[in-house]
Amino acid sequence: MLYVYCDSKKETTREAFLDNNVTFTSHLIIPEEDMPKRTKPDHLLSKLITEFEEQGQLINREYCEESYYIRLIQHYERQFQFDKALNLTDQAILLYKYKQDFYLLKAKLLMASQQASIALEVLDQAYAISPMNPEIQFLKARACALIQQFDDSLKIIMDLKCNIQKTDLPELLLVEAFIYETMKDFNKMFDTLRDALILNPNNHEALEQIWVSVEFSKKYEESIRLHQDIIDKNPYSYLAWYNLGHAYSCIGEYEAAVDALEYSFLINQQFEQGYLDCAELCLQINMYEKALQCYVDANDMFGPDAELVVYIAECLIKLNRHKEAKHKLQKAIYHDPYNEEIFFYLAECFSYESNYQKAIKYYLNAIDLDEQREEFQAGIGKAYENLGNFKKAESHYKKAATFGMEQSQYWTMLISFLLKRGEKVKAEKFLARADKYSFGADLLYCKSAFYFMEGSRENAIECLEEALSENPNLYAILYEILPELKEDKDVQSMIRYFNI
Repeated sequence: MLYVYCDSKKETTREAFLDNNVTFTSHLIIPEEDMPKRTKPDHLLSKLITEFEEQGQLINREYCEESYYIRLIQHYERQFQFDKALNLTDQAILLYKYKQDFYLLKAKLLMASQQASIALEVLDQAYAISPMNPEIQFLKARACALIQQFDDSLKIIMDLKCNIQKTDLPELLLVEAFIYETMKDFNKMFDTLRDALILNPNNHEALEQIWVSVEFSKKYEESIRLHQDIIDKNPYSYLAWYNLGHAYSCIGEYEAAVDALEYSFLINQQFEQGYLDCAELCLQINMYEKALQCYVDANDMFGPDAELVVYIAECLIKLNRHKEAKHKLQKAIYHDPYNEEIFFYLAECFSYESNYQKAIKYYLNAIDLDEQREEFQAGIGKAYENLGNFKKAESHYKKAATFGMEQSQYWTMLISFLLKRGEKVKAEKFLARADKYSFGADLLYCKSAFYFMEGSRENAIECLEEALSENPNLYAILYEILPELKEDKDVQSMIRYFNI
């Protein structure tokens, strides 16, 4: 169990905090960028946008101050309308020829729009105005990296390290890490960001970027040690907990990973990704109740959101709470009628209730939106099988196996369906095809059943032994195809032996 330390110096878990109505944020000042924002109409910005859109420039002298230009440029940058932002920047440079800020803005916009070579020319102009500004060199290093001039970009960094002020070193290390990332040298990227975090454990940008380097360099153990050290210095670093959780997950320490991810959003209740990643991991390791709680909390905090409702429904279905899931999905369909997942999970709910006609209707809705989802095809195939429409069932099972050819479960559904129907020739063909693309104990049980049906008992027993060695819990597949094997003493003996 991981622990977070509050002001009382006592170790505590999420339950303790919630039971006592204590929140982490009562002891923590969240950075301004992480706080929820109240959005008010910005009438001045609206006027600036209207004038620029209508006139192509800011004509009203009242609006020609540099702060107005910066606001409008930043607006178009946020909208990814780089052409308009660059147009405004050029206008501002004509008015404020010796103002380096507009040159730097222009260089950043050019780099964002994949024009790094031109950005270097603009930065040379900025350097002529303000040669002592280190940000110009930082941007030059980034621009050189973007056009694959890595020797030049690293030389800029090395030269700066010789005489840079200590206050500028964190930014320098971030730029160096960016260069290594562009070079795809993730080991050096990790080492550089680690240096930045040793220098300042609260470096928000370094904490945001370091996971990329960990994921590609696979330095999970080093990442765990680093983030544990950061948490020792600042137990309320939500990004440190978040990164720690992912590192634990990658080495299979799933309970520790869930705890760490949970702390990330308990510390910063506006950190949506923390809720979602924690919930996703809980789903993967069958902690459905906890996954459900994370998704419900996220929907309460950031919703209503149709995607989150789908995840909530999935958890409810896993918990056999189909009625609740169906109710939520039927409400969600009105808000998002083009979400194939909503239709699919509704179909699953109706299948659970054995209302196969209704289930087929919703499966077809889902398939209309995304035909190549193997689980949609498998679901409708099962519904048709239960209604006795074997021709359509086989058709959809084949599509499921084709679209999900690397997943053994869909081949198993098709082959077991054919074997139950006595279609051994077809089943043999698909067994051979499945062997090319997939592997799983479920397929071995199907193969064993096929050999039993062929009268090749020796091969059947050999195949059954291999299947039981792989996964002894899936033996029901064999009984589903050949119920009479429940009376076979050899088969029963083998299953008991492997399930002790």
